[in-house]
Amino acid sequence: MLGGRALFDRLERLRDLVPFTPLADGLPTPLDQVDERLWVKRDDLTSSVYGGNKVRKLEFLLPIAARRGALLVTAGGIGSHHVVATAVYARQLDLEVEAILYPQPITDDVRRTQAHLRDQGVRIRLTPHRYLMPLVLAQRMAALAPFRPYLLWPGASTPLGTLGYVSAGLELAAAWADGPPPDTVVAALGSGGTAVGLTIGLAMAGWHDTRVVGVRVADRSVTNTAVLGGMQAGTLGLLALGGYASCRAARPVEIDGRWFGPGYGHPTSAGADATRRAESYSLSVEPTYTAKAFAAALARADAGERVVFVQTYAGA
Repeated sequence: MLGGRALFDRLERLRDLVPFTPLADGLPTPLDQVDERLWVKRDDLTSSVYGGNKVRKLEFLLPIAARRGALLVTAGGIGSHHVVATAVYARQLDLEVEAILYPQPITDDVRRTQAHLRDQGVRIRLTPHRYLMPLVLAQRMAALAPFRPYLLWPGASTPLGTLGYVSAGLELAAAWADGPPPDTVVAALGSGGTAVGLTIGLAMAGWHDTRVVGVRVADRSVTNTAVLGGMQAGTLGLLALGGYASCRAARPVEIDGRWFGPGYGHPTSAGADATRRAESYSLSVEPTYTAKAFAAALARADAGERVVFVQTYAGA
């Protein structure tokens, strides 16, 4: 494997066809069994610099910005771990980052994230509502056009970025040593690339009966079957360049919206309960994404399913 990148081990030709810069130093991440029917894919340990799920995607996307030598523009909530990860790894490549940020409820995790953003020197522009973010992002790209800025899509969830989680799905299947594959793999569903990549990677590994459940933590405008289906089709197109073809389609992501609560970033009582359970397993979750996803994983395991929870939080 190329530094733990299972995708290139599976499709060697692909490494010559897509941009890639190794950034994560913790791959493959561990798969820990924490209860009788519950396993955790520890993607909080992807990197000793800044872990979580984004670095897997950034390995495919940041080399484009680095080649152009341009200002990198992205967006997220005021507590966006995506923006922090982008800034951390962009700095390694001598890239400046500008971020369009929208409001979300203030939690301890959001405060910590805002401190990280200040430490990284991110150029921040605020917009009053998340629905205005695409407009402000377009305006900034137009204003910066003479400098050829690179647009990093929010969440780094493009077909190219999603390749990072195709690799993670293959990695998960290779690490499984507990009999038949699990019933369900659960991940937070925000911008979608993590869950979509997992569905394809598991299908490539032959796990056709395992469901990937994306626990909706963002609005339906971005977490819906049309958006996820388009991302899956685009990612499969890239994999076809590397020689992957299958007559059996990957399962679509199953969207579970029962844990979302009153809105993006709003803590929930189920998430608070899941946070306490996570602590008993020596795991850290946060209220916007992983506490809600872990609540769903726990409910499924308690109901008798064999569940893998993908821990995407970078940690406190």
